[in-house]
Amino acid sequence: MNHMIESFAGTGKSEPGRSSRRRSVWVSGLLVLLCGLAGSFPGSGSAHAGAQAAPRIWTLEFKPGPLKMYVDPIDGKHYHYFTYRVINLTEGDRMFAPTLELFTDKGRLLASGKGVSTQVSRRLMGYLDDPLLENEHQIIGDLKQGKEHAKDGLVAWEAVDLDSNQITIFVTGLSNGINRVPHPVTGEDVLLRKTLRLDYSIPGNLTDSAKDDATLDPPSDMERAINLHAKIPNGIWIWR
Repeated sequence: MNHMIESFAGTGKSEPGRSSRRRSVWVSGLLVLLCGLAGSFPGSGSAHAGAQAAPRIWTLEFKPGPLKMYVDPIDGKHYHYFTYRVINLTEGDRMFAPTLELFTDKGRLLASGKGVSTQVSRRLMGYLDDPLLENEHQIIGDLKQGKEHAKDGLVAWEAVDLDSNQITIFVTGLSNGINRVPHPVTGEDVLLRKTLRLDYSIPGNLTDSAKDDATLDPPSDMERAINLHAKIPNGIWIWR
C-alpha cells in the first residue's frame, strides 16, 4: 500500500507552476485507489447493501391476573396459582409456548406445574369454573391476531416455602427478542431471552393468608432491566 501511494507522489523535484496540478492528480488517484480497496472488504459496498435486515422484534400483550393460594381438599396441600390473558396485537399470527417459573425468597426456582398432579390441576380448574381457561399444556399453539383471539391461561406450582414473603414470576415466550452475551467464565456466547419479571410480596405466613391475593411489588432492582413494563405496575423486562 505504501509503495502504491509513493508511486503517486513521485520522487523528483516539482517544476515551477506544476505543483498544484500534480498535487490534484495525486489526491484524485489516491481517492480512486482507496475507494477500490474499500469495496473489496467484506460487509462494505454492495455486499453490505445486500445483507439481510435484522428480524423485527415483536412482543405479545400480557395481562396478569392475581397470584393466589389454593388448598386442595383431597391432599390438603397448598398451591400457588396464577391466571393471565395474552393477546396478539403484532403483525402476524404467533406460536405461543410460554414458560412460567416461580422464584421464592428462599432461593427455590420452580417450573410451572412443578409438584402439581393432573388430578389437582383438574380440581383447581373446576374450582375456578371458567370454561375459557386453559392450563399450561392446553394453551400451547397458534395465537391468532386480534383481541377476539385472546387466550386465558392458568399455571400452578406447589407451595414449597410457606414462609416466603417475596415471590417472583418469570414469563418467557412473550417476545422473539434475544440477546447474546459472553459467559463471564468460559467466554462462550450465552443466549438470553426477553423475559417479563413480576414481583409480589406476601405479608405474614402463606397459610394465614391463603385467601388473600399476593400484593403487587414494584421492582426496585433495576440492574438487569431492559425497561419497566408500561402497563403492569410490578412488571419489568429483563434479559434472562
